[in-house]
Amino acid sequence: MALQDKTVVVVGGGIAGTSAALGLAEVGAQVVVIERDDFVGGHAARLACKATDDCQRCNGCLVRPRLSALLNHPRVSILRRAEVTGMERDQAGLRLTATQRPAYIDTEACTGCGICIEACPAAGEGAFKRPGFAGDPVRLAIDPAHCLYFEDQRSTLCRDLCPEEAIGFDGSEQHHELAADAVVLATGFMPYEAARTPRYGYGQLPGVVTAMDLEAGLRAGDNPLAAVPEDRRPKVAFIQCVGSRRRQEGNNYCSRVCCGYALRLGRMLAHKYRAEVSVFYMDLQSFGHDFDRFLDAARQELRLVRAIPSDLDRGRQLAVRASYIDDSQGIAVAEEFDLVALSVGMAPRPTNPVIAELAGLALTAHGFLEPGPKTGAGVFTAGAAGGPMNVAESVAQGERAAGAVARYLEETL
Repeated sequence: MALQDKTVVVVGGGIAGTSAALGLAEVGAQVVVIERDDFVGGHAARLACKATDDCQRCNGCLVRPRLSALLNHPRVSILRRAEVTGMERDQAGLRLTATQRPAYIDTEACTGCGICIEACPAAGEGAFKRPGFAGDPVRLAIDPAHCLYFEDQRSTLCRDLCPEEAIGFDGSEQHHELAADAVVLATGFMPYEAARTPRYGYGQLPGVVTAMDLEAGLRAGDNPLAAVPEDRRPKVAFIQCVGSRRRQEGNNYCSRVCCGYALRLGRMLAHKYRAEVSVFYMDLQSFGHDFDRFLDAARQELRLVRAIPSDLDRGRQLAVRASYIDDSQGIAVAEEFDLVALSVGMAPRPTNPVIAELAGLALTAHGFLEPGPKTGAGVFTAGAAGGPMNVAESVAQGERAAGAVARYLEETL
């Protein structure tokens, strides 16, 4: 199989897009990855290792080697901070327009020293971003949504103090015209916005985080329970189905991955920090090939509570108080925890209707991209763009998409 004269555009540099790009590059195609973020890897690049004494098979270890291979492959180029804004078909294939936002940090000049972050008054609000994957040559990026300069055009401390003069705010959008023989849409998902469920106080109660916040902190080496006195065991709660399976508060479907990551995170916190972990759930969805064994181990180490708290507020002794009905006794309970992690579901990206119209795709009833017979010629989908799935499934889908594209291109040779 030789596709040296073929070009494939992969939209999305997450784990599914990465897997598709690598599969195509390995059979000779030239691959252009269009990534909306400053960094590759997507959500998967921010997942923490959840090993206890043994590997819990969270599949986070699948990410690093694939991202490293992507960044170093000679037949892969990456267009960062870009989104597809046009797509047309002609006799030669597909023509795409990609709109690229400016980079406010010169990635070749930046050494990642962190002086800008130390000086920035909005650093705590997310004005600066770091990659989830340490091998990414882009060390730092500015998020205009949180940077004060884009509010007043006067806050230039970071630019003024940068010893490498790597920061500037004068960039403008660029438009790129790309010719492609095929396109893979691996645009991923959006985590449910926990603030849309105000009864849980996300963003208001200091002890409430999302499980994805927890993952990112653990991956960065943070201790989420550092404030708990050493003379007692920390108390941690996970609340399942936040933004899933509830039409009135989010999405009326199961996100499939939340039970798995909550139980794995809970077991890891119990082992590493001696935490007493409670998991509040409606029911537990099976996952993996050895679910019964895994669930038995979780039941021995975690407290599984078949109830969903009605609300969270400030505790009197610990950080957060959860109110719920004890199903086994039929009584109201108020219990306090040092940390509450909200297991947020996977939502479709808000740009899905736009990309679907450009590519000639349909949307599922829940707003994800619909693969199959309605997909236009030369356009393929992969990963969580088509619905909730875990890392291993996303890798498999990306590789499967690469195979489907290769067969399609061979048929058109």
